[in-house]
Amino acid sequence: MDNVVYGFDGTHLNVLLVRRGREPFKGKWAFPGGFLDEHETLEEAARRELQEETGLTPKYLTEIGSFSAPDRDPRGRTITIAFASVVRPYQMQEAVAGDDASACQWFPITELPQLAFDHADIIQKALFMLRIGILTDPVTFLLLDDTFTLPEMQRLYTEVFNREFDRRNFQKKFLASGMLTPVPCEDEKKNAHSPIHYRFNEDGYVQFKEKLSKC
Repeated sequence: MDNVVYGFDGTHLNVLLVRRGREPFKGKWAFPGGFLDEHETLEEAARRELQEETGLTPKYLTEIGSFSAPDRDPRGRTITIAFASVVRPYQMQEAVAGDDASACQWFPITELPQLAFDHADIIQKALFMLRIGILTDPVTFLLLDDTFTLPEMQRLYTEVFNREFDRRNFQKKFLASGMLTPVPCEDEKKNAHSPIHYRFNEDGYVQFKEKLSKC
């Protein structure tokens, strides 16, 4: 069982890695993970291993695929089911190494170290699935704080898709979608040039998806 955990710090899309405290690949960086216990479902095992090795318990968890190369684990024939999860920016600092992980650390998706096992293959599939998730599900808003600005949202999209977006078209599209609700400003010192903060509107998102399905 392996877990690809994403976090967005406002600038970079990051992945959480643990430094292995045991062989094989002792001292190398890898995804949090472990083996399935007898009375667990796959998702239960993924959540347990993630909590034991990093202290994180994200609400969002989705299966991204199985990996079964015969030589993927030097200990013997081992098939892994990989999961992906996301945490909000404030949760990133809550990650603490535990169990058989000697350390855990966030790495920008573009600056990952050499990974143990076949985790370089897993991250490629995980990133592909994240891009699909952002286009089909409200995963975007689980990577942002409860309130956010459009520039922050656009930066996240740039990181995920590794491409620049036209600012005017990007903002126009999402403002017209109905899935964003402006948040009243409580700061009396805020000036007219300060960015507006928004909150995810779940009802607006559902209506937007229904409109798309009828097109």
